[in-house]
Amino acid sequence: MKNLVPILLLLFAVDLSAQDAHFSQFYANPMYLNPAFAGSAGGARYALNSRYQWPTAAGGDFQTYTVSYDQHFDAIGGGLGGQVFYDRAGDGNLSVTSAMAAYSYQLNLSDEFAIKAGIQMGVVQMAVDWNKFVFPDQIHPRYGITRATQETFGDAATKLQPDFAAGAIAYTDKYYGGFAVHHITQPNLSFLGNSNSLWPTKVTVHAGMMIPLDKGSRNPTTFVSPNILYLRQANFTQVTFGGYFIKEHFIVGMMYRQTDPNSDAIMAMVGAKIDAVKIGYSYDISVSDVRAAAAGSHEISLNIELPIRKRVKAVKWRKISCPDI
Repeated sequence: MKNLVPILLLLFAVDLSAQDAHFSQFYANPMYLNPAFAGSAGGARYALNSRYQWPTAAGGDFQTYTVSYDQHFDAIGGGLGGQVFYDRAGDGNLSVTSAMAAYSYQLNLSDEFAIKAGIQMGVVQMAVDWNKFVFPDQIHPRYGITRATQETFGDAATKLQPDFAAGAIAYTDKYYGGFAVHHITQPNLSFLGNSNSLWPTKVTVHAGMMIPLDKGSRNPTTFVSPNILYLRQANFTQVTFGGYFIKEHFIVGMMYRQTDPNSDAIMAMVGAKIDAVKIGYSYDISVSDVRAAAAGSHEISLNIELPIRKRVKAVKWRKISCPDI
């Protein structure tokens, strides 16, 4: 029975070690990747990202969504932004919701080199629907589920905690790289007061470059862009590497994701820009042992980047040239 959850003890009786949801189109979700990206588009940027993980898996229904806004302001020397995150994991309806605000400061060290440093703060809430679970005392050995559980959990259905992150990015018109640290204060995840169930700090390192192919042009429109992303959270390590091909308003990409010690997925991506709107789609092809039950995952991104208003033309802002998905 897929809803039988004796492993519930792993969540509430022993230490809980959470792993953050990940996005294949990490540059299309910049506020989730690194708070230093706040304001990096210059004008107002609105982003919507959705990920449907392993839709064919039994007991699946792993869905993740983010909605964000950010913009550069010369008056504060950097950018402001905010993001709402929602993640639901499996039939048990365990969910995580967060609301975070970010500020980034931009420092132009030369005509070609700049640094952005950002902080992010807000609240994160975990919730669980106990009615989605089936406990051993509900199961008759002959007739199956025939009775209500005698388990009691009181009001332990939600958990609200403060959360903090920080990051930095260094870049030129060709190279870019940065790092971020999320869950700096390690929020407590336990619904039942276990002080050892802390959300592990996540460390992110990312880097890449934009290589123009039409080098004779003063304003190149065709690029190849190799990129790498490294994540570490508690004992979990993930490395993603690959590249993009960009031609004017279109972009395609291919990435490979490795989790220590197993191969995870190959990600194929495609995107297009129509005026201020950028749309991206990616599909993760599972290459690990999970592929027999869960062939892959879908991800969609939508970004709207408005130009800087002429009356408040930014003079301190400097664009980060990186792929749009």
